[in-house]
Amino acid sequence: MIWRLFFIQNSRNARTLDGLGFLHVLTPLLRELADSEEELDRLTRRYTKYFNANPILASYIAGVLTNLEIRKKAGGDIPAAHIERVKSTLSSVLTARGDDFFEIVLIPLALTIGCIFAMYNSYLGPIFFLFFYNFYHLRSRIGGYRAGVMGGEEIGRDLTTRLFRERKVLGGCAAFVSGVFAALVFTRAWSFGGPRLAGWGIVAIAALLGLRKRFSVFWTVLIVFLATALFVLIW
Repeated sequence: MIWRLFFIQNSRNARTLDGLGFLHVLTPLLRELADSEEELDRLTRRYTKYFNANPILASYIAGVLTNLEIRKKAGGDIPAAHIERVKSTLSSVLTARGDDFFEIVLIPLALTIGCIFAMYNSYLGPIFFLFFYNFYHLRSRIGGYRAGVMGGEEIGRDLTTRLFRERKVLGGCAAFVSGVFAALVFTRAWSFGGPRLAGWGIVAIAALLGLRKRFSVFWTVLIVFLATALFVLIW
């Protein structure tokens, strides 16, 4: 099941999104729990519905549902509606938390540090990126399933608290590293191309700030294009 979690998005579609991929993850469990083909068909139909969660943190949900299904099979009073509700709630919470943590903070932080190494022709950049990203990635993808199985449905509260704490620390690191990277880019641009190249970089930064202020994408791209063309002609 852990191996299948790496391919949860391979069957993404417009109707169930990652529903088929999540069913594929749980299929070995459902086969173990079912006493007959009819029961397997019933369990399978329960998991053919819509599913959308951060693919890395989906392992926690798979672990929690494994915990609930095993307890239900052992005679626990756990209605199918409760399992569906837990799946839906965790999916919503972990999608927001996971996308913010991995895509907004972790990946940009690791890439920025990697780019700083690359500026000085060091191969440590990609090595650092792969190590730093996969430390969190594999911890969540592999360790998350085990944590979900052991902790059950209460794992969601502990996980979101931990992600919030780590996101706060990594967010501060990302702000610091971004400032260092911007300063290095400016100084190296000045040394290689003088004020003209540095000026073009300032225009590019201004364009990015313009996009954040919801300026027109068309005019922002046009300004950057004209600034680039002017720079090339002067150069």
